[in-house]
Amino acid sequence: MSLFLMSDTQAPGVQDKLKQWLAGIGPNPSVGYLASSADPTREYFAPVVELYDQLGAEIIAFAEPIHGPDCELYDPLFECDIIHLCGGNTFEYLHHLGASGLISRLQAFVEAGGHLVGVSAGAILMTPDIATAAYCGDEAVVPFQTTRGLNLVPFHLLVHVADKDAMAQRLEVDGLPGSLYLMDDNDVIEVGGGEIKESGSPRLLLPM
Repeated sequence: MSLFLMSDTQAPGVQDKLKQWLAGIGPNPSVGYLASSADPTREYFAPVVELYDQLGAEIIAFAEPIHGPDCELYDPLFECDIIHLCGGNTFEYLHHLGASGLISRLQAFVEAGGHLVGVSAGAILMTPDIATAAYCGDEAVVPFQTTRGLNLVPFHLLVHVADKDAMAQRLEVDGLPGSLYLMDDNDVIEVGGGEIKESGSPRLLLPM
């Protein structure tokens, strides 16, 4: 099991780290792309296909989490080496995953040794709670929505943080939910083998 968390895929340094991480999984690893919502024109999917092609991996499965539980369209995802969790509205993403029965399947996939890449919302989903996504401008899509995430990492996360000092001060006033990383678009966090590896300059805030 290994996890790769990032804010954005465009920074060259991030792409270099992703290429190294992919190579560590094996030659030409297979990737399943799990959309955050409906993407009928594949507007957000196509650039990710191109990225993985450039980095030596291949997307062989695509699914939108909008078909309800136990849909056979999800099965090919879990036959891949890696599942890619994309960006979007984190609250909407979590709502769709819950309604489609995919939360427990993703957790079981990782427990069995599968690998996840999370970009922005996809990275926040791996944490114990996604409530921090509100600081990124995401809004809940249904009343009384749960914010419990996949709970695959022992920290919370905020992405796309350009001014980490200002955000740290704001969070000190508001109160931290627990250990929390601030990431800008050049930062990467890798989790695996009981270790957390940082690249770039992610900032870890610890509760007092």
